[in-house]
This record gives sequence, structure tokens and C-alpha cells, in this order.
Amino acid sequence: MRESLVIFRRELKGYFYSPIAYVFGVLMTGVLLFLSVSTSLVQGAQASMQTFFGLLPIVCIVFLPGLTMRLWAEERKMGTLELLMTFPVRISHLVLGKFGASVAFLAFVLLMTLGLPLTLGVYGRIDWSPVLASYAASLMFAGSFVAVGMFWSSMTRDQIVAMLLSLVSLFLLYLLGYPIIIELLTGWMPAWMIDVLNGISPYKYFESIGRGVLDTRDFVYFACFCGFFLYANALVLQSRREKG
Repeated sequence: MRESLVIFRRELKGYFYSPIAYVFGVLMTGVLLFLSVSTSLVQGAQASMQTFFGLLPIVCIVFLPGLTMRLWAEERKMGTLELLMTFPVRISHLVLGKFGASVAFLAFVLLMTLGLPLTLGVYGRIDWSPVLASYAASLMFAGSFVAVGMFWSSMTRDQIVAMLLSLVSLFLLYLLGYPIIIELLTGWMPAWMIDVLNGISPYKYFESIGRGVLDTRDFVYFACFCGFFLYANALVLQSRREKG
């Protein structure tokens, strides 16, 4: 795992040295906080983070493809991926290092939004249990989207193509977990197929944890979901290493 830590530190340092990462962080937190504050801090409104966490999946869909598109596509474009492939490092270590750095950066971005619940706690009573559970769910939800984005980034050297593929994939995954969409599909598909499609969506499990219900099945789902796309990512890179 030492190799993964080396890649992790390299990637995480790159985030904090890159102006794009700061722009991403400011835009993501700015949009979330602006839209949330406009409804949460009005006179007579209940002290609640529901608006914030309700908007977070959409914000992730819009912004995360811009973060993940560069993870492998930029390496290929600059020719550094071939250099990485020559190192005596397992592909799995490369993938885990990059994934861990991205999730750590997103954890830092989410940490910057803690001012909102703290402010709400000053103006009213706020239930911290579901708030903290929702933050944990948000990080796992964002991590699952990072895994999808990394996979698409490994498939192409064009960052724009990687971003568009990620955007479409993440939007479809979100829709599969949205209750209204599931209701619309009820008359078109068998019940077992709807259950399968709904079970694929990270949004379903994000909502479950966000309600403060800590079910081990939700955590197992996120681990399996991320593991599947990270494994697919590793297979793509391994095939490129074998081709030279």
C-alpha cells in the first residue's frame, strides 16, 4: 500500500496546487451555500439542512465530471501515463491512490460547508444526528460518482469526451433512484426490473443514510459500487500496459 500512499500524496498535492481545483471548490460550495441559504435562513423557516442535501446530488452531477475528467485523460494527453506504466507499481495502487486523493479533496470541500449547519444552530435548534449522517452519505455518494468519472476518464484521452460521458452516466444513475421516475416506469416495466434498476442508483442509498438510518447494506452497496468501477478502471489500464 506504500505505492498507493505515494500516488495519493502526489495527487492530493496536485489538487491544492491547481487553480482549477480551487475554482471547482469555490463554485461547488458557493452554489450549494447560496441556494441553501436563500431558503434556510429566512425569517420563520425551520432550522434544517434538507435543502442543502437535497441539492447536493444535482451539484455533484454538474461539477464532478469536471473534476474527474482529467484524472487519466490528462495523464494520457501529457504522456505521463506511459511513464507511470513503466514504474514497478501495481495498477490497483495507481487507481486507489488517485481515487483516495479525489475523495479526500471532496471531503475538504464538504468540510468548508460546515459553517451552514453551525449558523443554523445559532438561529435555531438543529438535529445533528441526521446532519452528520447526511455528510457521511454525501461523501460516499460523491465517491461513487468519482469512481464512475475515473472509469470514463481512463477510456479516452479527450477530457471533454470523458466529462460528457460521465455527465450522462451520472444523470441516468440519479434518475434511476428518483422516486418520481420510478413511479413513471411502473407502468412500462416489470416490477423486478424496476427494483433492479432502482437498486443500481447511488441516490437511493444516499437518501436512506441521509434520513439517519444507518444500515450496513447501504455501506456495503457503496463499497461494491465503487469497487466495481475501480476494478473496471484497473482492467482498462492493465490492457493499455500490456499493449505497451
